[in-house]
Amino acid sequence: MTEKAPTLEDPLDILIIDDSKYIRAFARIHLQEAGYAVTDVEPTSLFAVLEAIHTHRPDLVITDYEMPFCSGETVLCSIREDAVIRDTPVMVLTSHREAELVERLSRWNLVGYMLKPIAPESLVDTVRQFFRQHSIQEADDLDPTR
Repeated sequence: MTEKAPTLEDPLDILIIDDSKYIRAFARIHLQEAGYAVTDVEPTSLFAVLEAIHTHRPDLVITDYEMPFCSGETVLCSIREDAVIRDTPVMVLTSHREAELVERLSRWNLVGYMLKPIAPESLVDTVRQFFRQHSIQEADDLDPTR
């Protein structure tokens, strides 16, 4: 995936995958307020999820772990096995706290693991920290008035 050089008019793109309409709206609203471009997808099938990633080419994917049509682990593995999108950064947002699960997902180059329920500030801070650690410059970093 090619890293973008964002400007104030070109925010970083995030794709939210969650079967909960509430969680998708929650994440979209708070990340958009923080200056990100956010698309959310209801995971009706693994194909629909992968198609959305191919279409949007996000800078970051945030996926739920437990979904009725495909698990977050299946999404993550499928991304890593797809030559076109394999370098797409993926975070998981879930209520599962098992250390074994975190370890297993980390083998697939998971870039973050967030636990539900999550405060809006924690969601935004985790995403900002990821972009800063990976030298993907954010729009507010480019704003000379800050």
